[in-house]
Amino acid sequence: MKRLPCLQGLSVTVLSVVVGLWGLSLCTGCSTSSNGSDSNATFDPEITEIVVGDTIRWTAVSGDHTVTSGTDSDDSDAGDLFDADLPQGEEFTYVFDAAGDYDYFCRPHEAEGMSGQITVTEATPTTVPVSASGTAFSPVNVEIHVGDTVRWTSSGSHTITSGENSAAGDAGDLFDEQLTNAQSFTYVFDAPGVYPYFCRLHEFSGMTGTVTVMERESKTVTVEASI
Repeated sequence: MKRLPCLQGLSVTVLSVVVGLWGLSLCTGCSTSSNGSDSNATFDPEITEIVVGDTIRWTAVSGDHTVTSGTDSDDSDAGDLFDADLPQGEEFTYVFDAAGDYDYFCRPHEAEGMSGQITVTEATPTTVPVSASGTAFSPVNVEIHVGDTVRWTSSGSHTITSGENSAAGDAGDLFDEQLTNAQSFTYVFDAPGVYPYFCRLHEFSGMTGTVTVMERESKTVTVEASI
């Protein structure tokens, strides 16, 4: 009977060991990572939207990576567009000059799902209205970007004629439209430059205007690669 406390303590110790081993067996293969891996290799953001002419700049915040076009290494087109080493602290830039969806991945970490996508869309053009009324265009000077449109709407009879005046050698070479009341004429400007124009019917009253066409400003978007 004097040995019962010792046996009781031994039973508690054995029970503790069994519970501990049972808990260990339940945690076999457990990981603190949500994707089942100890690695958190990612591109951030994973999905990026830009317009044609914009640039993506990948920066390696931590770890060594690649920026490789394609869905994965099994893709027959993998690396055809770009396949750049991206060591820690370095960066890689690429200008996207065509619309579409561009998948890419990191070769060293593709098994961990390190991939991304770039969606490139065409820039949305705008249309700027100009009125032709009395002996004036309004607004007189218009600033637009390449690919944008100017729409002239007439109140009364006017012409929309490219060039400085009727005496200019290139008068009407680009456009020369006769408008009557409430009629409109549109023109898409596809090259940068300064485009003067006038109304033949009222040029001696100073009815002139100018369209200044600028290159569309591109932007650079940064994507961080980390592990």
